[in-house]
Amino acid sequence: MSDSRNTNRSGSRIELSRKRKAARKNKLYRILAAVLVVAGIGVLGYTFLERYLVDYRQDQLRDDFEAAAGFRNIFEEPPKTIEIDEWQPMMLIIPAIDVELVAVGGGDVFDENLLDQGPTHFQMSDLPSTEGGNVAFAGHRAGRWNFFLDIDKLEEGDEIYLDVEDGYRFIYHVEWVKVFDKYDWEPIYSTDYPAITLQTCEPKHVVNPDYRLMARGRLEEVVEIPVEAPEVN
Repeated sequence: MSDSRNTNRSGSRIELSRKRKAARKNKLYRILAAVLVVAGIGVLGYTFLERYLVDYRQDQLRDDFEAAAGFRNIFEEPPKTIEIDEWQPMMLIIPAIDVELVAVGGGDVFDENLLDQGPTHFQMSDLPSTEGGNVAFAGHRAGRWNFFLDIDKLEEGDEIYLDVEDGYRFIYHVEWVKVFDKYDWEPIYSTDYPAITLQTCEPKHVVNPDYRLMARGRLEEVVEIPVEAPEVN
């Protein structure tokens, strides 16, 4: 009888010990789950905050650009020859891929502070001109910016508008979209016809990849900046 009671007590202690261990594990799992949820919310909140700051900076740049460009209500025939001889704020509009961004420049294209604000002008490339030259911009395609996310969707003949602070709109038509080695700078060299080249990472969502995606456009005409920017798709 004594042996039976001892066995029951031993079994009860083992069962109690198991329950306590299970309870501790459940508590630990709940704590870990709570930590992960809080961490996830923090990461999402930080991402949204950074995205908001990027958008806010673009809005500021757009307001400054529009105030300086002074959108015209009365259009005049632009001169036959237009040369932009120094960097000035520019608006890049690509209706086919829903892009309407203020480009930045006047500094090193590898300056992350500039690249985080918008498409960045290559100092080694040309400025807009009706006579020739290749105006080139680099833009992020990964992370929170994604300025040039859908460059790969451009097709031959799609329009690229480059509005300059002087009040002119350079209208380019896409010639080609190609992939190049990351160290191949030839596509941004000067051209004997007026062109624009957009560069971004290839593939998408990869930081510092081995390839670059380039889109080249040829100048078709220059007009006065309209009162309102064209609607994007």
